[in-house]
Amino acid sequence: MAKYKVGDKLVIVNDPSKEKKRLKELTHLTVEDDYAQFSWGIKILNVEYEQPNVTLTYRNFKGQKNKVFAVCSEIESFDQEKVLEKALLKAFQNEIIDLTVIKNNVLEK
Repeated sequence: MAKYKVGDKLVIVNDPSKEKKRLKELTHLTVEDDYAQFSWGIKILNVEYEQPNVTLTYRNFKGQKNKVFAVCSEIESFDQEKVLEKALLKAFQNEIIDLTVIKNNVLEK
């Protein structure tokens, strides 16, 4: 990210290659003996809470911007952290499904 002052305005320029590199570093699979660990990285761009819903906007390692929605089932005790976790799980689930579809399409060709 670079910041430039142009007149009275501050212009912030994000470097997409740095973001993409960081997300690739976060995303990996390691296997050691009988144990495996899977890690996935996404960039949270925006979180909007509108009780009982949350909308999560994120960017994946391919640079694609996506949105997911989650609903807090317990409206009386709306917990922002729990509903955000639910939205994040949906985001990761979408990314894994997308990866599976891509891999299956490559195998079929």
